[in-house]
Amino acid sequence: MSKNKIEQNSIVITDKKKIRQKLFIFSIIFLIISCVIIFYSNNFIIQNSKNVHEKNINLKSKIENLKNEISKKEKIIQELTKNNKELNSIFNKYTDAIKFKVATSEEIRDELFKKDEEILSLNRELNYYKFLINSKDRKNILSIENVKFNFGDNKTILYYSFLLLSNTNNKKVKGSFNLFYDGNYVKNDKSFKKKKMKINNNKIDFKNYLQLSGKIIVPDDQNISNLYIDVKCNGKLYNYVYKFN
Repeated sequence: MSKNKIEQNSIVITDKKKIRQKLFIFSIIFLIISCVIIFYSNNFIIQNSKNVHEKNINLKSKIENLKNEISKKEKIIQELTKNNKELNSIFNKYTDAIKFKVATSEEIRDELFKKDEEILSLNRELNYYKFLINSKDRKNILSIENVKFNFGDNKTILYYSFLLLSNTNNKKVKGSFNLFYDGNYVKNDKSFKKKKMKINNNKIDFKNYLQLSGKIIVPDDQNISNLYIDVKCNGKLYNYVYKFN
C-alpha cells in the first residue's frame, strides 16, 4: 500500500472515533438531562398529587361541615314550623273566640237597641196618655213635645227632633209641618224674621203619636236666634217656639 492511502485510512478511523465519542457524550448528557427532567416531573406530579389530596381532604371536610350546618338548619326549620303550627292553632282558637265575642256583642248591641226602641216607644205612649189626661182643651187635636235642636261641629248642619201627640185616640192625623227661624247676617249684622227652612218631606200621617227627626243645612253666613215649628192639621196651625241662648 502507498503511504498516502495509509494516512487517509488513519484519518477516517480517527474521525469515526471522534464521532463515536461525541455521540457517547451526547448520549450521556441526554440521559442525564432526561433523568433530571423525569426526576423533577415526578417530583412535581407527587407534589401536585399531595396538593390535590390535601385539597380533596379540605373539600370533604368543608362538605361535611356544610352537611352538619344544613342538618342543624333543617332541625331549626322543623322546630320553627312546629312552633308556627302551634301558634297558628292558638291564634285560630283566639280568633274564633274573638269572633264569637264580637258576634255575641253585636247580638247584645242589637238586642239593647231593640230594647231602647221599645223603651222609647213606651215613653212616647206614656207621654201620649199623660197628654190626654192633662189636656184641658180637648179641641186641640195635637201637641208638640220633646223638642230638640242641635248644631253640628261646623255650625252649618242643624239636627232637629220633636214628638207630635194626638188628642184623639186611634184617629188618623194628616197634615204637614215647616220650620222657620229668626236671626241675622254675619256680614252686616242685619236681622231677619221667619225664614223658611227647606225640608225634603214635611208630610205627616199618623195615629196617637209621631216622632220626627232630621237634619237641615244652614247657610254659614247667618246666625240663628229663634226656631219655629209650625204644624198644619185639619185646617188648624199649631206652633212651637225654640229660643237659642
